[in-house]
Amino acid sequence: MTLLSYSNSQKVLFVDDEVLVMEGIKRQLRKGFDITVAEGGEAALIILAKEGPFAVVIADYNMPGMDGIAFLNEVYQRFPQTILVMLTGRAELNIAVNAFNNAHITRFLNKPCSREVLKETLTEGLEQYRLRVSEKLLQAQLQQANQQLNQLNSQLESLVEQKTHALQFQYHYVANMAQMTSSTAIIQALVRAVSQLTDLYDISLWLSPHLDGQFSCYYPTDSGLPSFSAKTCVDGVIAKLIHDKQVVQRNVLIAPVLNAFEAVLFLGLPFMLVPLQCKQGVLGLLNISGDKTKLESDVLEAIIGMADITATALQSRWHREASDDAQDAIINALAKLSEYRDPETGLHLLRLKIYSELICRILSDTDKYRDIVTPEFTEDLVRSSPLHDIGKVGIPDAILKKPGRLTPDEFEIMKTHAQIGGDTLRSVYEQYPSQSFIKCGMEVAYGHHEKWNGEGYPLGLKGEGIPLVARILSLVDVYDAITTRRVYKSPFTREQAKNIIIEGNGSHFDPDIVSAFLTNEDEFYKIAEKYADVVESEEYFHAELYTSSTDSEFSSS
Repeated sequence: MTLLSYSNSQKVLFVDDEVLVMEGIKRQLRKGFDITVAEGGEAALIILAKEGPFAVVIADYNMPGMDGIAFLNEVYQRFPQTILVMLTGRAELNIAVNAFNNAHITRFLNKPCSREVLKETLTEGLEQYRLRVSEKLLQAQLQQANQQLNQLNSQLESLVEQKTHALQFQYHYVANMAQMTSSTAIIQALVRAVSQLTDLYDISLWLSPHLDGQFSCYYPTDSGLPSFSAKTCVDGVIAKLIHDKQVVQRNVLIAPVLNAFEAVLFLGLPFMLVPLQCKQGVLGLLNISGDKTKLESDVLEAIIGMADITATALQSRWHREASDDAQDAIINALAKLSEYRDPETGLHLLRLKIYSELICRILSDTDKYRDIVTPEFTEDLVRSSPLHDIGKVGIPDAILKKPGRLTPDEFEIMKTHAQIGGDTLRSVYEQYPSQSFIKCGMEVAYGHHEKWNGEGYPLGLKGEGIPLVARILSLVDVYDAITTRRVYKSPFTREQAKNIIIEGNGSHFDPDIVSAFLTNEDEFYKIAEKYADVVESEEYFHAELYTSSTDSEFSSS
């Protein structure tokens, strides 16, 4: 089956053992979507074999015979581009984790599910499917272009040096696009490549990521220029370019003259406008300024080609970044399972992310950690930090929600949350060792209560035997606990919090992490103030009645 046949699919398959539910869904959505229903996983696989591929497959979890996870995993093996969604009435942690890792789902829906949510899910799923297939097509095109260019290399000796340079430049640009890890890197690569080809450096790039005609200046990032809407754009060169999707050069710009609005979009003497196009329309405007009067045809073709490649790469990268955001949302949702059972956490997860990123930024500027605390290290820690207390789902409510001081036996039970959380994430990491942020989350869950002097728990690790991510999280978790208002205590003052961290230097905390904290302690304080939890006055009033008998020790946070 060709990729083209994949790209043409707009079909949706619903799989459930409740026939009436499926028929009801089909009736509700049949006007807007091409829906097929199947009773159970085995029947659905037969339909997929005969009528596939489907763009979106939505399956119930609890089905006789083949359950939803096994079924969706089988669909993924056969049709990896298909968007998979789990629909179930059992919103349990182990099911969510299992579905996320073993069924390759992009969304988890609870029964009953409203028509609006289903419609939104299907609309987004069809678009994600189109982008997935488009990315595969792009990769195939890049591979074909690579093969063609390799063949051309043996024939290019007779061509002029300039043409050779432009072709090779475009080839390297295409190859580099596949290695770009962020939309920002793609934008910078385009501007850099155009400057190298044209020797012009006054370049601005305006993009409309949502393809809604709303353009903002993405380069230079500090332009301060306001966004504009193509729908209200004054008639002129820009409006014509967006409509015609054709490159405009200076000889065309001379008449008519740019109006005042259009002139602002350039950083100097206008030379050229190049549209970044996609199937849905103009994604961006590449505006080049300078005193050139003409470009060689091969250079112009290279710029147009790079603009088209960039448009596709940006769409793909934005989709991936949105997918990363969706993964982060799932991580936070899983972390919230423990947060909902522990009412003291509040904005705890957000603050930990910000504190962790701040520590990493400081460490990355030091000789000792420059090659260790990389952007990837920081991203993994920030993404996985919400999972540090996920083991609390295994702690009884009577202990987790107890407002007073824990007994020694209760505290021993509370301490097991680190082992529970680490073991849970270890089982996930062993199945998916390529997911570095899961490994990071495992190390954080296990080690955020370890101490530098070896007197922590659950493993009693000591010094640099404790993973660096856990040493960082250990300090910021304690700092957050002592600076946060709880129902049974007021936050410690800034000086008290600072002194507690200093007192723990070399015993509780890694001296390097303490040094990083003290380097920018004022920023920590500002973050604590900005994102402070709000405790309702009545709740706090009642809490004051038993403050004297509560546990103010931060180590059990």
